[in-house]
Amino acid sequence: MVETEVECCRIISEDVEDAVVLEGSPELGLIGNIIGWLLVEELNMKQIGHIDSRDFPPIAVLYKGMALNPFRIYSSDGIVLFLSDFPIPPTITYDMANVIVDWMDINNSKELITFNSIVVGQKTNGVTGAANSKDGLKRLEDIEVPILPFGNVNGLSGTLLTRTTTKNIQASCLFAEVLNQYPDPRAAASVVNVLNRMLNIDVNAEPLIKEAEEIEARLKELAKHVQGEAESPIYM
Repeated sequence: MVETEVECCRIISEDVEDAVVLEGSPELGLIGNIIGWLLVEELNMKQIGHIDSRDFPPIAVLYKGMALNPFRIYSSDGIVLFLSDFPIPPTITYDMANVIVDWMDINNSKELITFNSIVVGQKTNGVTGAANSKDGLKRLEDIEVPILPFGNVNGLSGTLLTRTTTKNIQASCLFAEVLNQYPDPRAAASVVNVLNRMLNIDVNAEPLIKEAEEIEARLKELAKHVQGEAESPIYM
């Protein structure tokens, strides 16, 4: 059992050495959160711990009727997933990143891959990447992931990209294209396909495509309904 603590945040978890660490928290499009839940299901991941803080929102997550901590740690076959079901408050993001990096250092983690999104005017379902080292950038280029040349990386994933350098841990971030803040399973599926190539795994992204199709169908029906109301004559 490993327990690490930095200021306001504390990790309580089992030991998992030499693992690849993934981080998913809900930013625009909920990309990290959507990917995280898919990985838990498809890789049959086991919960090995959680992060605790008095500064977390007062919530419990229900999964198949079971109450769970809102920020959990999962593991399966050399992969560890840090999965949050709420946006990390900016006031504790720095401490949160430090406690995760300390955990990785203690467990000799191989690398960190985190997920985020960029807002675009028109989607191509492409994925771009960034890294905290030249080797990391080359790795992305080798699997034909375009590099995001400029911009800001917000939230926990951005802070992790820089804090990992203090422990010489290689880190990269995969960005999905989103149009707005609404959940985008199709964009998340594009990132999963890239993650498969990075880690030589075979996570089925088809459930996300089906979910996206259902959302898109509902939006089309809603648009028709709204348009029909707008075209209806109004009598005074």
